[in-house]
Amino acid sequence: MPRRAIFTLCCTLLGAASASAHPEIEAALGRLNARIAAAPTEAGAYIERGELYTRHEEWTAAEANFLVAAELAPAHPRLDRARGALALARGEPASARQMLDRAVAVSPTDHEARVLRARAAAALGDTAAAARDLAVVLDALPSPPPELILFHVGLLPPAAALVQLEAMMARVGPALVLQLRALEFEEATGRVDAALHRLGTLATQSERPETWIRRRGDLLSRHGRAAEARLAYAAALAAALALPDWLRTSPDTRQFIAELRPLVNPST
Repeated sequence: MPRRAIFTLCCTLLGAASASAHPEIEAALGRLNARIAAAPTEAGAYIERGELYTRHEEWTAAEANFLVAAELAPAHPRLDRARGALALARGEPASARQMLDRAVAVSPTDHEARVLRARAAAALGDTAAAARDLAVVLDALPSPPPELILFHVGLLPPAAALVQLEAMMARVGPALVLQLRALEFEEATGRVDAALHRLGTLATQSERPETWIRRRGDLLSRHGRAAEARLAYAAALAAALALPDWLRTSPDTRQFIAELRPLVNPST
């Protein structure tokens, strides 16, 4: 099909997509439509509109926008990243990786492209390549989000993951979601006492320590330290019984107490 015909077909698809847009994207779509109407040869606007459709799983509309952008500016620096994101969202990691390889080659500091390429590599089973891309991004960002840190450490062996997680918590702070993952790695690597210490710290810092104290008991029980586990369960029970009446008598706390009693006194 001639390139001009492709362009015309894509523009027809764009008009149809606009009419069936999700309500939550209509405002953003309206702004982009107005921008395109004012400057119909601006490739970046089509890319932005395609990205908007990608986020809302309008695959045909997204691809149509990217095809128009490719006609207008085939070397646009954001085009390969946007098309790679679409391919990844559609469950096509191999195609996504090829596009994202080009995006990173053009702009090695494009962190979003690297993260997307890491996701594609991970989906293809190449965890080493995924981890390398994420390490570059994490080193560059002053305060990386916890979900990115968790993605990275999830690609590493437990011992290496724990080292990386501790280093990241020293940088960004001990967010609870990171602490919970660290607990998993500590137990997986046999660092039970370190996990117990972490749980003790979390209990001390919490307004409701009884849950963390119980987790200490569960951890001790899993590792055959029954006597210590009973002491932890007793401490958790005492903390629960010391709660104000309105908390102690809530259904959740009643259930919590009922579960703890036989753990404190297994024979009863």
